[in-house]
Amino acid sequence: MKVALVTMNVLQGKCEENFSFMMDKIQQAKKDHVDIIVFPQNAISGYLLGDQWLDDAWCRYVDSFNERLVEESEDIAIVWGNIRYRNQRRFNAAFFAYQKKTHMRVKKNVNADYQCDARYFEESSINSAIGFKNYVLALNFQNEITLADLNINIDAHPYDMEEANDLYGNVVYVNAVGMQNQGKNVMVMQGGSYVHNQRKLLYQAPYFQADYAVVDIHAQKEVQPQKKHLLDALTLGIREFDKQIFNAKMPWIIGLSGGLDSSVSCALLAYALGAKRVHGFNMATKYNRDTTISNAQKEAAALGIHYHDGSIQMLVDASRDTFLKEYGFDAQKDSTLVMENIQARARGYLLGGFAGILGGVIANNGNKVEYMLGYCTLYGDSVGALSLIGDLTKVQLFALAEELNKRFAKEVVPMNLLPVLEENKLHWEMAPSAELKEDQYDPMKWFYHDYLVDHLGRNLDVLSLMEGYLNHTLEEELMKWIKYYQLDEPQNFIKDLDWFLNTASRNGFKRLQTPPMLCVHKRSLASQIDAQMQVDRTQYEQLKQRILAM
Repeated sequence: MKVALVTMNVLQGKCEENFSFMMDKIQQAKKDHVDIIVFPQNAISGYLLGDQWLDDAWCRYVDSFNERLVEESEDIAIVWGNIRYRNQRRFNAAFFAYQKKTHMRVKKNVNADYQCDARYFEESSINSAIGFKNYVLALNFQNEITLADLNINIDAHPYDMEEANDLYGNVVYVNAVGMQNQGKNVMVMQGGSYVHNQRKLLYQAPYFQADYAVVDIHAQKEVQPQKKHLLDALTLGIREFDKQIFNAKMPWIIGLSGGLDSSVSCALLAYALGAKRVHGFNMATKYNRDTTISNAQKEAAALGIHYHDGSIQMLVDASRDTFLKEYGFDAQKDSTLVMENIQARARGYLLGGFAGILGGVIANNGNKVEYMLGYCTLYGDSVGALSLIGDLTKVQLFALAEELNKRFAKEVVPMNLLPVLEENKLHWEMAPSAELKEDQYDPMKWFYHDYLVDHLGRNLDVLSLMEGYLNHTLEEELMKWIKYYQLDEPQNFIKDLDWFLNTASRNGFKRLQTPPMLCVHKRSLASQIDAQMQVDRTQYEQLKQRILAM
């Protein structure tokens, strides 16, 4: 039996375009003498549509495409995902049509971090085995397995950089590819459709690429699994967001400071969209080091982007003078923090102006650690249409920087920004700094705080961390950095943990106001719902005292 797998770039909300694409592939499959053609989940409309699903007229329109597909099934079996809408009831369904007769399977509601199915769809036990050419087929979603000769599974599965690949069962699995978003979650659909039968992987589509393949499910030749690469996921997400939201025409404006975050973000934009679409702006003050300014210049030249540099010191000084002369406040009397924020907001203000002049949009450079700890300035370095690296820790950016240099086959992200670990000592040629005051360096304990940000709330909680510290059962990788920063001394550990938790807690309002985020985890800061409250820490305080008594 020959099956056509269509790893389809489902354009969010573009029903006619998606349907037209599906029709073309159905005609191609007929010419290829295919028995069954399989499309992804929600192939007509896209899956992550937010409250658009609550629009009854829209749902009736989306449902109307089902009958049009059934009409094409006279001499080929067609499998696709779409909603079934009846009397204000919405069912997210998989359809099998052959000789204009249909079977339907309703998806069980899944409450993922990025999507709450139960808000939009009802469940139903509708399901039946499908007899087709001496086979018993089962319609499934995601990784479900049913007792049948062959499972046909459809999906709209986003990329998660921590997720392993599990290929098993007698399965024809077809996944969507591209970008779909709702709220602040900009999800990359990873593709990677496959056929696995009789304990053999017979075919797997490349990840992050649209694909059409005809596979004989009785083929004997086995293939190797495809690999997923973070850079490919980010590239696809940027390209599709740019195309679907901004019609792939607008310039992208980026503050290029010469530090790691902006250097990686700039290289990502150039790699995904081409250098001519990218405008980098270096906006220095008296605190910016010659090395970072040089980094920005060299990267811009290596990438071939539009580059503009200048000093914003005059604007910063004018803001300070306005505070004093017009309103009677000395912005630098008691603390440098006000002046630091003035500098960051001056940059955000200028980037907005540049974007307006050029008719473009701003790329945000913040990383996951900065967002978690609120180490950013509202309406300053937190501005932007899309956060490119907001779901990545600083440590993850080190590896991404090296991969970008490898793809460009030259140094585009300056190597002087990356640490070197030698004999258990971390060496920085240029330690991370916001460069907002003299001799300023970021307060984070890199690698250790990266680990906490990446794991807390996902597969680790604070009390488990503390209990692991007490019982000496923490992971070896985590303990290495605890010892490196001398946090194996209980007082140091508690002091640092207090700082980390208090800083993250009081800056929750900032996370609520950051831009949409390109997500590379199914659970990200973009999907985190923060409650603005002071948490009862009775258990924390009890464990804290036990640790201090060690």
